[in-house]
Formats: sequence, C-alpha cells, structure tokens
Amino acid sequence: MTDFGFDAQRALDAVRRFANDAPAQIADGLGRLVRDAPPERLEQLMLSPARKPILDAIFWRIPKQLDSGQAAGLTASIRWCITGRPDEGIDIYQLEILDGSCSVVREAEAPDPRLTITLDGVDFLRLVTGNLDPMKAYFRGQIKLVGDVMVAAKIASLFRIPGGGTGNGNGANGPQP
Repeated sequence: MTDFGFDAQRALDAVRRFANDAPAQIADGLGRLVRDAPPERLEQLMLSPARKPILDAIFWRIPKQLDSGQAAGLTASIRWCITGRPDEGIDIYQLEILDGSCSVVREAEAPDPRLTITLDGVDFLRLVTGNLDPMKAYFRGQIKLVGDVMVAAKIASLFRIPGGGTGNGNGANGPQP
C-alpha cells in the first residue's frame, strides 16, 4: 500500500481535537450572536417556537460542564424559572447536584429547591453566554433569587461553560445568577 504522506494517527488526533473544541467554538459563536443581536431580535427568538429547543439544548449541556472536583461533597437543587413565554407561562428546569454529579429535572418532577433563580428568557440567554453580569442584573432586579444565596455565589465555580461572548472561550462567564 502506498503512503501518500497521509498519517492516519495525526488525522485521527486532529479530528479528536476538533471534536473536543467544538462545544467551545459553538458556545463562543452563540455568545457573539447574542452579544451582537438587537434586543428586539432576541425577544422575538424567545417568543418563537425555537424557545423550548434552545432552552432544552442549554440545559442538556450544563451537566456535562460540571466541575466534579468543585462539586464534590455538595448537594444542591437549583431551580431555574425562565419567564417571558408567549403564553405567559414559565419554563422550569432544575439542576440536581449531588456529590460531583449533576442532572436536570423538568417541571413537576423536581423536589423542592435549595435555590430558585427567576429571570426573563432573553436575560437567561445573555447570562449563559456571558453577556449579562449576574451581580448587576441582580441589583437591577433582572434576576430574582429565593433560598440559599450562598449556592448562587458558588454556581460560577461549579461549571466549566465554554464561550461567553468574549471571544476567549475560557468559560469564565458561564451560568451564574
């Protein structure tokens, strides 16, 4: 068999690197899109049928980004109440963190949370893409916290969320209240 200068192992390694970097690249791209979108476009998006798949995709990804070392020994339920639906309902997602692992529970299945975070869908998109400062948003009333606010203070250190709209992909601005 003739070798045409093709190194299969190098190619495989390149594909693996690309696959490993893809979530960060997608998150970084989403962060830039959210940052650059006019507010009325984000509002339209979160009032459209795309809202549920967007929220589902975000919450599907969050447990995969848990830093199990930071979450070791922690037990916490964090309920996210995302307002601004066209029917005036609320989308509810709950993160269940148990000693280094995380899962998402939807709606009525969820046990009572240790912390409830309530915010509008557009603000949620901005928050998880690093385009909304959680402290400023809290003091402006864009984010409401009920329960153990110490859990809210710890959220940023628990997750390695890539992207953040800053173009650096370092995850410094993940889902933080």
